[in-house]
Amino acid sequence: MEPLVIRTADDLDLEAVEQVALSGRRLAPIDSALLEKVDVIHRRLLARLGSQPVYGVNTGTGYLQDIRLSESEQQGHQRNLLLARAVGGEPYLDRGEARALFTARLAGFLRGHAGVTPQLCTFLVDRLNDDFVPAIPRTMIGCAGEVIPLSHAFQTFIGVGSVISESGATQDAALALAQRQVAPYQIAAKEGIALLAGAPGTLGLAIVRRRESKILARQLLVVWACAVDALHAPPSAYSSAVGQLANDPLMGQVLRDLRVLVAGSRQDSERVQAPVSFRVVPQVLTHVERSVGRLEEDVRRALGASDDSPAFVGDEFVTSGNFHAIGLAAAMDATSLAFIQGAELATQHIHRLLDHRFSGLPDQLTTRPGPQTGLTVVHKRAVGAAGELRRLAIPASVGLVDTSLGQEDAMTFAFEAAERLRRVHVLVRDVMACELLTAYQALSLGAGPAAGLAEHFDILRKVVPPIEVDRPLGGDIASLIGLLNRGAFSNVRS
Repeated sequence: MEPLVIRTADDLDLEAVEQVALSGRRLAPIDSALLEKVDVIHRRLLARLGSQPVYGVNTGTGYLQDIRLSESEQQGHQRNLLLARAVGGEPYLDRGEARALFTARLAGFLRGHAGVTPQLCTFLVDRLNDDFVPAIPRTMIGCAGEVIPLSHAFQTFIGVGSVISESGATQDAALALAQRQVAPYQIAAKEGIALLAGAPGTLGLAIVRRRESKILARQLLVVWACAVDALHAPPSAYSSAVGQLANDPLMGQVLRDLRVLVAGSRQDSERVQAPVSFRVVPQVLTHVERSVGRLEEDVRRALGASDDSPAFVGDEFVTSGNFHAIGLAAAMDATSLAFIQGAELATQHIHRLLDHRFSGLPDQLTTRPGPQTGLTVVHKRAVGAAGELRRLAIPASVGLVDTSLGQEDAMTFAFEAAERLRRVHVLVRDVMACELLTAYQALSLGAGPAAGLAEHFDILRKVVPPIEVDRPLGGDIASLIGLLNRGAFSNVRS
């Protein structure tokens, strides 16, 4: 992959950030005209500094904002800002998440409103290219904005704190710089507060979670198509008329994808309706897809925003609350809830498939009910995962606390929302693996898969041995989770 050329900040769009952060795409040197623009803004900022108090530059911060700093105090202030706020610890962001934070930070700086130097932008590019990944706390972030994680992220530039090696071990930041033959960065005026301002961590995490969520939503479609096929659900609930009645073009696309997958499925001519949990598959899939789509919309909008405070606009310093990334936090919460609802539906599917009254197959999907237990305990595992998911349904982004003696009295808990969505993904994959195993057994005992599912059924058959007698199934579920983690079952040909 060719290095990414950055001529404007807009070149760091969602797809570019994913490539840099998650696929290791290198960055070409920033276009000289863009660096010149950044430099001009920084010089204008310096000219304005002496005439007024500027938060965090020549004043204290938080509750101490009204204290003016002397010239000698200002000299070390920007560096000190990166030190006192580093109170976090393990667990740390994944390497890709930390790189997404760096890339989002770079995109914001290149818009110019942070007032940083071109040297800092270039330093960021170089650290992305030489895979310098800070150890950034992922939880217990109870501050307005992101000063705790960002201090951990960017104090490494001055040789303080820790970085994460490719093996996952932590390493002293000063040593990591020395190994790269890089001198610690010298913080310029306004750069300490600029590095701590905004919400690039939330944006980076939202980018990663959106990517994961998009794959998981497509996998859910395939898993549910397997269940619909295994139950021989009447096709009326999946007809194009359903999308038209709902006045929902997105549902229309979901229905088309679903019909492609279950085309040729054997139908039970005597059954009028499948259980509700099967009939509402299109509606819940649409809700999941729409939630992921809204998260993507918020991410794209945030990548075009400036979240620095104070921001330098024209020749004025503007106090901004754009560091309060409640939109992204709430969108991740909403995505979590959509997947939780999906997992609950999947758990119901499993139970219906185990029951001969609905499936037309032997109870508990064993050829010898009674002497053999079959897959009933697989359902109980899914019930356990669904129980934890229900406890995760409370929004992480709700609940304000006073900090900084009341000066900083609102926070988004966006890092917690991202961490919760990560855990939701883990549990939903577990439930999906249980449903896949159940549907696979039902299809194996029945008429086999529909033509549209043959490719996916072949994948299942390669990793799950025939279940002809009782045996431990935990390993089979683990194998299916591994497949889901690697992106299997996400390819749907419309």
